[in-house]
Amino acid sequence: MPKLSPFNEHSQRQKLTDEVHSRPPADVPGPMVCTHLAFLTGENGFESERTHLRELAALLGAKAPGDFGNHLVLELGKTRLVWERHTEFSTYTFYEALTAGTDPADAFSRPPLARLPERWKEKLTGELLVAINLVVTNGESAEMDPHLSAIFDDHRLVGAGVAGGSAAVWTDLTIKPDGFSRLLIANRNLRPSRMGRLVQRLLEIETYRMMALLAFPLARALAPEISRMEEELARIATETASISGLADEQRQLQELTSLAAKVEQLTARTDFRFSAARAYYELVTRRIGELDERKLPGLQQIATFMERRLAPAMRTSEAIERRLDTLSQHIARASSLLRTRVEIAVQEQNQSLLASMEKRVRLQLRLQETVEGLSAVAISYYLLGIIHYALEAAHETGLPVDPALSVGILAPFMLIAVFLGVRSVRKRLKAD
Repeated sequence: MPKLSPFNEHSQRQKLTDEVHSRPPADVPGPMVCTHLAFLTGENGFESERTHLRELAALLGAKAPGDFGNHLVLELGKTRLVWERHTEFSTYTFYEALTAGTDPADAFSRPPLARLPERWKEKLTGELLVAINLVVTNGESAEMDPHLSAIFDDHRLVGAGVAGGSAAVWTDLTIKPDGFSRLLIANRNLRPSRMGRLVQRLLEIETYRMMALLAFPLARALAPEISRMEEELARIATETASISGLADEQRQLQELTSLAAKVEQLTARTDFRFSAARAYYELVTRRIGELDERKLPGLQQIATFMERRLAPAMRTSEAIERRLDTLSQHIARASSLLRTRVEIAVQEQNQSLLASMEKRVRLQLRLQETVEGLSAVAISYYLLGIIHYALEAAHETGLPVDPALSVGILAPFMLIAVFLGVRSVRKRLKAD
């Protein structure tokens, strides 16, 4: 077979190809009990989890690969562990086969997690958000009716026929005294691979439901704070219509800037959680649609339950997110209008200042023109004085010159010449 050696292969080609095969569902060939745990660990907690998984394999004599990605399957004797790493949480699912005819209630009392070393369980990192015990048994849905009361403690059940009626599922979506919620599946004729996919979907529905609901307490906590900011914005907007001074407008602009900073802080704090909630809720609805539910007598279907209980919480979160976004837009518009008012007021002040400066310049120009006239007289006076001294000196030497008469005749001509000279210099400087 020819190889691709002449081609420049993309470094991510193999990883991208393997991605569509990641997280495959485990086949369920017969009766089975599994424990599913989901830990909220953040986006950077997975390296310690890998180390912890290698420790578990060593404790139970299993072999763990030296390097693995976001999915791992460990065969731990009778128990199979499937570990999956997601963006902000990790799941541990422990599968264990049951012998035919095992009472489902008894299976729930002996989950596979109970047989794992306590010292290993104590080291599990993250905050436990989901803990489910799930039992798969063979038989018709009607055969499970005598066991439902003991398994679910007479709580109101949610359930349906799934996979087109080839199986049935029951749950009450409550946490039992042992800290786990419970799921029961009766398999009529599903193949192991299809049952594996059904189990995976049901576990994902509960996991993603809880992850989506993380946004709901945050939304309820934010509602009063957003209301206070909306009231503050309304007060500022009301005052804006009545104020007229530049100082008041600048004060209000500072208040709006401070309010905008608070909104941005809330947005930065909540944006990821609200966005993640939308994504998780979409996954829940998609997985429920894949169940292909059929109505069981007297039971509310999973889709109906989620629509009545989960959807309102998601709509509340979306409404708070929209209020926060709308508040940010209103603050931006109010700030823009107020800045426009401040700019207009500053321009009016600048125009008044320019008009005042223009008036001063005109006064200075008139003063300069007055000074020019006086300076022409002063220059002429001193020049005529110098000429008078020169004429007196000539008179003393015997020249027939009358100094007083000569200065009197020259005075008007000198005054005119000096005035024209000063004016010419001023025009030349003005032209420059």
